[in-house]
Amino acid sequence: MKKTIIIYAHPNKKGFCGKILSQAIEQLKKQETDFDIIDLYEIGYDPIMANEEHYTSGGYNISEENKKFQEMITEAKNLIFIYPTWWQNMPAILKGFIDRVFTMRFAFTYESGRPVGLLKGRNAVVITTSGGPRVFSRFFAGDRAIKVLTKDTLRFCGFKTKGLAIGGAQGDLNDQKMNEIKNKVQKALHFLQ
Repeated sequence: MKKTIIIYAHPNKKGFCGKILSQAIEQLKKQETDFDIIDLYEIGYDPIMANEEHYTSGGYNISEENKKFQEMITEAKNLIFIYPTWWQNMPAILKGFIDRVFTMRFAFTYESGRPVGLLKGRNAVVITTSGGPRVFSRFFAGDRAIKVLTKDTLRFCGFKTKGLAIGGAQGDLNDQKMNEIKNKVQKALHFLQ
């Protein structure tokens, strides 16, 4: 169980998120780490949960595609999420992926009314970007775009988590920003060891 999965949720690979992705790939290859990439936009992932998928509606029909993703996650030790912060949250496509893949009886259950994470022994790193200054998302918005995924979702499912953010992502990818990206990816991969 040494595999790493990168879950990428940005419609292109030219900007900051794309550079984070390419830096993660480069560093994982240097470490000779086995990894897969789930690029949600590239595969045209459907984020809409059907009624028959939702367990409280009496259904629990998981699509073959989502079963495959669950198998990949089961076999993985580490997850890396790369996405932009939009409206202090993750993109809708990633939220739909979480809703449809991290399901009850796969990612969590309840025992005596208490939640129990079923994906213990795994690590997850979230790396997100925002167009606004980092000081805004951290101090004024309270890092909601990170905490919703790291604390409210992944820790709930049993993961050990870390969140990293890069602000000012609407500007040029100058040397300073490229160094920041490289350093954030190094921190992320160090956490996953």
